[in-house]
Amino acid sequence: MTDVLVYWKTYQPKTARGACLHWHSNHWVFGDLLPGDRLWVVTSGKSLGHENANAGYLVALWPVAHVIQNPGDHPAYPASKFQYRVLINEVEAMHFDRPVCVDHLIRRDTYDQDMAVGRFLRGPRRLSEEKVRQLRSAAGADMAYKWLTGNKPTTGINGDTVEQKRYTP
Repeated sequence: MTDVLVYWKTYQPKTARGACLHWHSNHWVFGDLLPGDRLWVVTSGKSLGHENANAGYLVALWPVAHVIQNPGDHPAYPASKFQYRVLINEVEAMHFDRPVCVDHLIRRDTYDQDMAVGRFLRGPRRLSEEKVRQLRSAAGADMAYKWLTGNKPTTGINGDTVEQKRYTP
């Protein structure tokens, strides 16, 4: 299973839950994703209206349903600039009611605390198993509750077994 950290610059808490059921990118890492892989979505304190505007906050965990070639049907994401469209499993997606500050986990020691999270987290990052454990731990009770009440990611859509194929252009 692959876990990828992504930065959502324009995250808006009131519209995020229904607004984004897919992710567009031209980065090669998205072409390798399989159903059941996960996107860990981070935004800035500024987007959330928090006092620490530069810090990174975990706002969602999105299981991947499929990765397709971008058909270019969305004017904000032309296919020439965004090769991949990652479709999110809506049923199993987790949106955290209280965004979790994970800045201490994603900011390397070499980055100044005054630097905005978006300056050093410009592209997606594959996460190690250790980093995933740390993010799960930081998400704590909110994530555990969602897991226990049936909002738990599985492999595939609705827990069904899905034939896993890598994206090939």
